[in-house]
Amino acid sequence: MIAEKNTHVYGCQMATSNSVKLHKLRRFIAWLSNKEGRGLEFISLYMPKEKTIDEVIRYLKFELDSSTPKYENSKDVRNRFQNALKNVIQRLKQRTQIPENGIAIFAGAFPVDDSENETVNVEEVIPPEPITTYFYTVDNHFWLELLRDMLRNQKVVGFVSMDSKEASFGLLNGERLEIIENITSGIHGKSGKGGSSQRRYERERDMALTNYFHRVAEHSVKTFLDNHKVMALIIGGPGQTKEEFSRGNYLHYELQNALLNVVDTQFTSREGVREALDKSSEILKNMCSPEEKMVVQRLLAYLGKQDNLATYGLDLVLTALRNGEVEVAIVTDSTEMVEIVLLCKKCGLSKAKIMKMEQKVQTVQEMVSRPCERCSSVHWAVEEKDIIDVLEDLASQTNARVEVISTESTEKARLTSLGGFAAILRYRLR
Repeated sequence: MIAEKNTHVYGCQMATSNSVKLHKLRRFIAWLSNKEGRGLEFISLYMPKEKTIDEVIRYLKFELDSSTPKYENSKDVRNRFQNALKNVIQRLKQRTQIPENGIAIFAGAFPVDDSENETVNVEEVIPPEPITTYFYTVDNHFWLELLRDMLRNQKVVGFVSMDSKEASFGLLNGERLEIIENITSGIHGKSGKGGSSQRRYERERDMALTNYFHRVAEHSVKTFLDNHKVMALIIGGPGQTKEEFSRGNYLHYELQNALLNVVDTQFTSREGVREALDKSSEILKNMCSPEEKMVVQRLLAYLGKQDNLATYGLDLVLTALRNGEVEVAIVTDSTEMVEIVLLCKKCGLSKAKIMKMEQKVQTVQEMVSRPCERCSSVHWAVEEKDIIDVLEDLASQTNARVEVISTESTEKARLTSLGGFAAILRYRLR
């Protein structure tokens, strides 16, 4: 029996930071991955911005009208599918256009607790990256690869392998290493001349090396910022040239902030890029984004100075958010905490409590067993919110932002040692 209908919209683009967008997307994918239908009844629909709402609705109505022959031997599955598809069509009719990044819709009937009742869920997600392909399918599970690819694309690493003669540029996207291009310096080897000729030659060579470094920096911007957005940069090569380049003021500031490692290699060109990757394998396992690294290092610097520009611990962070004192709230993705909100169905009184996930079942049972303080009713509506959503709601009220530290890194370990919650403040507290 279909008991009710739930509609959720997961607006990843509306989050206060990229790390929260990705956290919401990971959580959404994990939740849908656990759903399994009893036949071809789960709908997965990806729509790029170029599609029109009317065009998609016409196609789905055709699918609805032609679905009966597909389900001759399974009336229940057919009914669940048709019910879900009707809800998707109804949902699309409420939209005037498709968002800039497109939209993905997933629909199906899910069991309610352990009862025989089911809920038709229509789940919408506006992804953090544009959907480029229209895709519609019906299966016994949801098709989530297009969303998973967006998570994989976040860990794009740039490589520069260089010496004084040439520089090669590579890109690691997931498990695939691609060599983008190779440039030569045009610099001649060292001269054996002496006296003033030698000094003139060295000045000319230094000028040529500086020009070469600027060219490497320009190609880095084009490759790693304009054409691809890398989250980390690794520079390798034989000799001291790579050190002079990385220490000099040549790299764009975003790439300088993303510089993860400088390694010695025997080769340049394609072999040098692969060697730099091999020698950086351990550090790449625990790689966090430049934003994660910078915000945690800034937090630790304030805490070290004890100048009241930072605080930590869930209660203190929540209080500071409510008071509008927070610039950035920082949390790990492994805190496993939720907020339970109870709403009295009779008088509308609400009450909330934050707890660890492992305490949720027992705590909710205790909360709903107590009568309403205002009207003595025992009929409650129960809502569950992830702790990061709680922080986001509070942060949005005062134009603060939330950063989620998700990578298993030194930065995450330091934040975990502080209880998993911290904040950088807008001004010093007395």
